[in-house]
Amino acid sequence: MTRAYTEARDACFEELFEIASHDKDVILLTADTGAFAFQRFRAELPDQFFNVGIAEQNAMTVAAGLALSGKRVFVFGISNFVTLRCFEQIKLDICCMDLPVTIIGMGTGYVYPKDGPTHHMTDILSLVRTLPGLTVWSPSDYSIIAAAIRSAYRADGPTYLYMDKGPFDATYSPDADFSDGLAVLRSGRDVTLVATGVMVAQAMRVATRLTERGIDAGVIDLYRIKPLNVPLLERALAGSRRVVTVEENSVIGGLGSLVCETVAEAGLPASVKRLGIQDTYRCDISDREGMRALDGLDLEGIERTVCRWMDDDTGYRTAPQPLRSVGSRRPQRRRQTSEVTR
Repeated sequence: MTRAYTEARDACFEELFEIASHDKDVILLTADTGAFAFQRFRAELPDQFFNVGIAEQNAMTVAAGLALSGKRVFVFGISNFVTLRCFEQIKLDICCMDLPVTIIGMGTGYVYPKDGPTHHMTDILSLVRTLPGLTVWSPSDYSIIAAAIRSAYRADGPTYLYMDKGPFDATYSPDADFSDGLAVLRSGRDVTLVATGVMVAQAMRVATRLTERGIDAGVIDLYRIKPLNVPLLERALAGSRRVVTVEENSVIGGLGSLVCETVAEAGLPASVKRLGIQDTYRCDISDREGMRALDGLDLEGIERTVCRWMDDDTGYRTAPQPLRSVGSRRPQRRRQTSEVTR
């Protein structure tokens, strides 16, 4: 029986430690980003763990060199630093050479809501899905994180694991099969919500609230962004007249774009509404739900958008119930500083 986890880093690094303890060619690199789980690597596998310092570009080039020497390399860091700062190295040194390097990006969207645009990870999916040959995971629970590590270890080419700190709802059993790349968590005849990562739990809660309003809402968890299981996604969306994509990522190039591309190329009759981060920088300060509210990604905002969309559809009216407040305070703006929290 595969182990059940309750913390994202445990799901990631305990699985990786188990693999590395049986394969001396597995190497873990970090760019000066700490994790309690690293203590086991330092103590028991010191020859398989290296901190390259605050030098993410160099980390990717070192990873490529190690991979060319027969190693299977995992690079860990905060998502924006191990993606945006070294995108060229990921593209040319790793992906262009189709090397078995796995990049573990910790944190998604507004996971660091008070640190400003330097720490907002709202464009990662839009970028990494453009890289040919790169497998991209966006887990919605701990079991998928663990499965993604095992899959990355077996892969012949590069992998990007874009994972949130959580907390996640326990959606899947630890020994579930995630080879399909997506799952239909609930079916709905009126509207289907397609979400990824930490926003899957948000979509499930919204679907429950919509049901109370008389709207039959389905939810699809798209936990592997690339390679996309196109036939399965087409079948999952085939009976939907309305599809709403929900992501804590830019509406440009992310999950919403991916679903629109699939619907258009398959000629499906569904209308698609994309909910995500708008084309702007957010310098506002709030908790995570407050940041989401700026783009209508809080529970009330998603519910309101879906209900209004349904009401605009001739012949369909939602049950007239008052929308509930999530209790978030209006985000306050602060002056930007040069301080960077690592």
